[in-house]
Amino acid sequence: MQTKQPEDSKLRVVLLLTGLYLVSAVGVLAQSGQPQRTLDYYLENARQTSPLVRDNQNQLQANALEAQRLQAFYTKPLVQVTGNAQFSPIFSTDKGGFHPELNSSGATNYFGYDLAVSNGGLYQGLVSATQPISNLFRAKAFAAPFVLASQVGQTVIRLGQHDVEKIVTDQYILCLQDRLQVQYTDSLLRVLREQRQIVQKFVESSLLKQSDLTLVDIEAQTQQNLRVGYQTAYRRDVLELNALSGIADTTLVNLAPLYLVIAPDIGSVPSGFTQRYALDSVALTAQQTIFDLRYRPQWIAFGNAGLNTSYIPDIPRRFGFSAGVSLVWTLFDGHQKRINAQRTSILQQSLGNYRRFIDTQNAVRRERIRGELRGLDERLAVFRQQIAGYEAVLASYRRELLQGQLSIINYITVLKNMVAVRRDALLIQSNRQLLVNAYNYYNW
Repeated sequence: MQTKQPEDSKLRVVLLLTGLYLVSAVGVLAQSGQPQRTLDYYLENARQTSPLVRDNQNQLQANALEAQRLQAFYTKPLVQVTGNAQFSPIFSTDKGGFHPELNSSGATNYFGYDLAVSNGGLYQGLVSATQPISNLFRAKAFAAPFVLASQVGQTVIRLGQHDVEKIVTDQYILCLQDRLQVQYTDSLLRVLREQRQIVQKFVESSLLKQSDLTLVDIEAQTQQNLRVGYQTAYRRDVLELNALSGIADTTLVNLAPLYLVIAPDIGSVPSGFTQRYALDSVALTAQQTIFDLRYRPQWIAFGNAGLNTSYIPDIPRRFGFSAGVSLVWTLFDGHQKRINAQRTSILQQSLGNYRRFIDTQNAVRRERIRGELRGLDERLAVFRQQIAGYEAVLASYRRELLQGQLSIINYITVLKNMVAVRRDALLIQSNRQLLVNAYNYYNW
């Protein structure tokens, strides 16, 4: 029995160590009881709950209502009811004494307001109406800035959503990185637990030393400590992802894998980042058009009907009406029209400079990211070669370990080196996803 036990143990070593690290550490393993959520789930929630997007949507509605109000102001009649009752009594001394008179019939000696000015009072009850004439072009001109403001608002909404999508996607990638590190550490701990059982039997059979078993335990404790840190980071980053997406949930969930690809270059298509500057330039033109309207004649028809008298006894005979036309036409104001046109032109040049600067800036950023991606791809290729080399060395070390020709410390050293390389490769893959997301952000 004593001679057969080491042989059985060696057979188990061969079977177990042969499968060492065949399970990839970067595979996404679904955990039972945890719901799986995708990036689209978080993006949709972020779009619906973003206060910036909601505020801009409200601004769109407000601008549309303001355009309607201006349409009514410049094209519809204004009907008003006005009323006045002003009493200016006097105190007459014509017939001796001191007699109050509300509506004097012609006193010459009295105290009070001059009858030529007040005539004892003023009594009005009028319905008046004013109607701008041929003013539809003014209504359109004054409403144009609000229509453009709505278009700017829509652009701001799209830009805000674009920013939110990048931020949420970056956070999602960070969560995946934490998750994969937890899973990779779990797979390594499973291997170490299996390896400990084997080393334990070798120690009992005096094929390995007790110190070899201690080394395995120390490595397992190190990996367990790392796992706690990764799990804490994962929970922290998932809660931050929920906060960015407006999700009131603290449940620890399993995230679906993400494989971002570089979008085709926009080329000469106008960038979404510069659309607002183009609309702002049009808005300046609209403001210039409004300014120019003051130099066109403005006709207003007006009329009123009702009571208008200053003598109470005449009220039954003082109902009537009046009508007329007023004209306002600016002929000269110190060349303000020309000065304002020059100002508008200068401001439009500034907006053009901003557009060109952003286009150039984003083109340079895209080229920089492409260069970084090429560098990461080269590093990943090197890491794959290193991992393949480590796996070959470990396969050789396993045979030597079974034959008692290698110390467990050498095996663990190589194992830890391969773990470090795999972890670096994992971080590079996450960084590559972040770079692809950044490229797609600027390529918009």
